[in-house]
Amino acid sequence: MSVLTINEELFIGSGGHQATYIHPIDPRKCIKIPHTQNDGDIRKEMRYRRICASKLEKSRLITEFFGTVDTNLGLGYVFERVFDYNGQTSLDMKKFLSKNRSPDTKTLQRLWTILLNFKSDFLREKIAIVDADIENFMVQEPSPNVFRVRIVDNIGTPVLIPLIYWFEFAAEWKSKRYWNKIVAWMAENYPEIVPIEFAEQLEAK
Repeated sequence: MSVLTINEELFIGSGGHQATYIHPIDPRKCIKIPHTQNDGDIRKEMRYRRICASKLEKSRLITEFFGTVDTNLGLGYVFERVFDYNGQTSLDMKKFLSKNRSPDTKTLQRLWTILLNFKSDFLREKIAIVDADIENFMVQEPSPNVFRVRIVDNIGTPVLIPLIYWFEFAAEWKSKRYWNKIVAWMAENYPEIVPIEFAEQLEAK
């Protein structure tokens, strides 16, 4: 089997568990390479994707997984790359909100629509996430002024017996709990975008 060569020109970013690169042959895909071969984070995600495969096939939020590949940097995991209509890698939500910290009325309405649509998708799909870090979400602009949120990291749960994988009531309870943590964090850190009255509208009841 051939080995893909990855260089720094393809680098997208790096987190606590893995580095991400644009696929050298197919720029519509990216390759995540764990910092350690037996990384618990990637094992957790692969377990979730395996158990909940039929559910995730219909997801608007979760990126598609294409399998593994050998690279010059080690074993890589190939995923759908989240990028905008102009070919640029989409911004994570923290960078996206920071970029729009002083929105005019039109921009604010657009941001609210993005967040309300994200709420609808998140609570409908009941995706398991590990924490409320909004850097794990990317705001994709597939066509001009059309936006959608994607979840790209910290997916699944590390618990030994994950009830949320098999029972809808458990998945719903946890998704509401984490969603409200996300809303509270945004309201505290971006009050000009998520003021109290809008935060109340965003909250899961």
